[in-house]
Amino acid sequence: MMNTTSARKALQQALGAFVMTGAVALAMPALAQQAYPSPSAAADAFVDSLARNDDTQLKTVLGAGYGRYIPPETADYQDRLNFLAAWARGNKIVASGDNKAMLEVGTNGWTLPIPIVKTAAGWKFDIKATPAELQTRRIGRNELAAIQTVLAVADAQEEFYAANPDGRAVKHFAQRAVSTPGKRDGLYWPSAANAPESPLGPAFADVRPGQAYHGYRYHVLTEQGKDAPGGARSYLRNGLMTEGFALVAWPERYGDTGVMTFILSRDGTVYQKNLGPATDAAARRMKVYNPDASWQKVAPAK
Repeated sequence: MMNTTSARKALQQALGAFVMTGAVALAMPALAQQAYPSPSAAADAFVDSLARNDDTQLKTVLGAGYGRYIPPETADYQDRLNFLAAWARGNKIVASGDNKAMLEVGTNGWTLPIPIVKTAAGWKFDIKATPAELQTRRIGRNELAAIQTVLAVADAQEEFYAANPDGRAVKHFAQRAVSTPGKRDGLYWPSAANAPESPLGPAFADVRPGQAYHGYRYHVLTEQGKDAPGGARSYLRNGLMTEGFALVAWPERYGDTGVMTFILSRDGTVYQKNLGPATDAAARRMKVYNPDASWQKVAPAK
């Protein structure tokens, strides 16, 4: 389960502004959370409370603990105005089964990460479900970033091969993402005046060897198995990776920063698989790219 700080950051990013604090919850008297006849009625009450800057009413709408996720009026009034402006541009209730609904706000399909659930008394915002909702969204963002990263690495490998930046006698692919200090033997090296930019470019400037990137870790695979196109073979010849390349990306913390593990080779097809709680150990042991029937192709982004 994510901690309060992570939840605050995630919701702040999602709203584009909201700065979270728990102080308001301590400052208010205990009030019973109100139930509503429909999800729309609950959403209207929430928005009305924001529009009126009525934090007391907001607590009756959302329940105790809401101050971790929604700022008090005194925290940043502009944040509330931004949310209300998005509401004015577009809003609707999105059903998720018979007993749960989400409030969609704006024109980009964003939903408030506080579910509205059906109870015996009526429809209520489920503030206790917010951390799990935020975690699910974070995992989704990280997995999408991992897919884009392995595709970017594939492009960078082709660029590295064509440019031969380390000046070897034989063109080859990089066996490391970050270059050895002072060398250009990886896909990234620090920028320097009057020097060519690394294939991965400045977007990866903060990445360090062994460090996770957007919740995922990566390492190069130097051979492929029988289920890969062309069958089993090594990508190495005389110590250089001349015969192709492959890559594995796996979550830094399974179930927290991600769930799926991804693999890719020179043909550009991304595969995914849930390796379970032992993902980290399994991925670190992986040396061979072998997309057998247990791996699923990832559909290209539209």
